[in-house]
Amino acid sequence: MATLDEQIELEYRMVQSGISRYTKNMHDLLDKGLGSKTKHGRTIIKGIVQPVMDAIDSYRTKIGNNKSVFKSLTKDAATDELAYLALISVVDLMVRKPTLYQVARAIGIQVETQLRLQKWLQLDKEVATNVIDLANKKSDKGFDHKRYGLDHKIRADGLDIPHWNDQQRVRVGVRLIDIIIEHTGIVKLEKKITKKKTTYLLVATPETEEWVKAFNETNSIALPRYSPCIVEPKDWHGFWGGGYHSEHINKLPFVRVWT
Repeated sequence: MATLDEQIELEYRMVQSGISRYTKNMHDLLDKGLGSKTKHGRTIIKGIVQPVMDAIDSYRTKIGNNKSVFKSLTKDAATDELAYLALISVVDLMVRKPTLYQVARAIGIQVETQLRLQKWLQLDKEVATNVIDLANKKSDKGFDHKRYGLDHKIRADGLDIPHWNDQQRVRVGVRLIDIIIEHTGIVKLEKKITKKKTTYLLVATPETEEWVKAFNETNSIALPRYSPCIVEPKDWHGFWGGGYHSEHINKLPFVRVWT
């Protein structure tokens, strides 16, 4: 017959199994360059998207910016789209310490693609909607794969929706990165000097790294792999704390409610 010590050991293993699952899922996403889909990435974006939107609006309305390449190229883009697309690219890539050029170009491509799809919807709404929906259902395909497929369909239909060049993409991306650095503090530029050239890398600030570490440490223990008790469950006193016996498991409610 199982003992209380064996039950407590089981509860410890439940927590460790949950930590392993959480960590594996996180690293799988990071390895694929999908930091924005991790739990910490989604939380970062949700917490700072509004300040980035406000800063974009402020920049767009500044007197003297009428000749801005950024304003000209993004005049048909909604502020929330610009903020969200820029943050996705930054959070996706920052763990790899990419160059400023790489991130700026990635942001520019995201914004360009969004605007080209909007134009396509204006020109041929029914076809565009169906093809975009089909592409979005291919969850196993990356952004570039989907973008190439959509671009091929646009060309095949003979539609004239111009591309940006890399200089334009980078100009838009750099402006949005400047806004993110200035108004959120989640990333910074780091100068890397070699014999041949100077390169700027986009890296997470120490504050961001510390926050991500603490966030994941807390959340990784919150979802253990629950197993049935091998001894009689702990009595309930009120609505919290029954079932499992050890402090390894957070106190559970008597009734689980989804809201």
